[in-house]
Amino acid sequence: MKKVVFSAILACIGFNVSANENAKRIIEFLIEDDIEVFRENGKSGFMDAMPTVSAAQLIKEYGDNQYVYEKKYDKNLVNIKTVASGVKTSLTGDPYVVANGKNQFEYVSLELKNKDDAMNINKGTKLDMICLGSKNNVIFPSLKSCVTADSYFDKFLNSVMSDLDKLDINDKPSNKLEAVYLAMWEFDKQKPNTLEKFKTAEDFEKNQADFIEIMTIAQTKAKDGVKKFTLPKP
Repeated sequence: MKKVVFSAILACIGFNVSANENAKRIIEFLIEDDIEVFRENGKSGFMDAMPTVSAAQLIKEYGDNQYVYEKKYDKNLVNIKTVASGVKTSLTGDPYVVANGKNQFEYVSLELKNKDDAMNINKGTKLDMICLGSKNNVIFPSLKSCVTADSYFDKFLNSVMSDLDKLDINDKPSNKLEAVYLAMWEFDKQKPNTLEKFKTAEDFEKNQADFIEIMTIAQTKAKDGVKKFTLPKP
């Protein structure tokens, strides 16, 4: 299992093209590393709030206590890894996926956000999807707005990098991730080319002196309080 770098980072707290690009490059590979850790069932830096579950697990939780289940999952992100038992059509003509639990009489229904995804799903297809839980369940659990994990994380990374690209070095960060990014940018302006040597997330963490200095700058930028970084809905 890869060692997590981003969890430690987030716990701490006219562009200058070269410095800005170095900061963006490192943030991007830190996020990519964190996504990989999460998808390998490791301890992620900012995805721990999204549980990874199976169809059987959801069915059991729902059957044990529907009230607790709905409090836990309603409108919250969930990563479901399961096997499709089939693709059905709703009364409105929309496709949804059925995933059985321990037997054919119990199931989770997955309503697809992108209807065309149903074209690539058949009985026996392994599923790795990001969905929203719901309290609108009938007999068994129903997940809404489901998208493939690949598409979710691609969109997530692109969205984060696009938001960072709009920041100026003197802007106030709105969350911890932005604080770290702006700290890297400031550090690289103060010490040109230092960040060039970092090619992986592990490289960044191993250089303790630079790591600590950047985290100290990030803490200073976030001293007035910043929001916790939250994952977007599908």
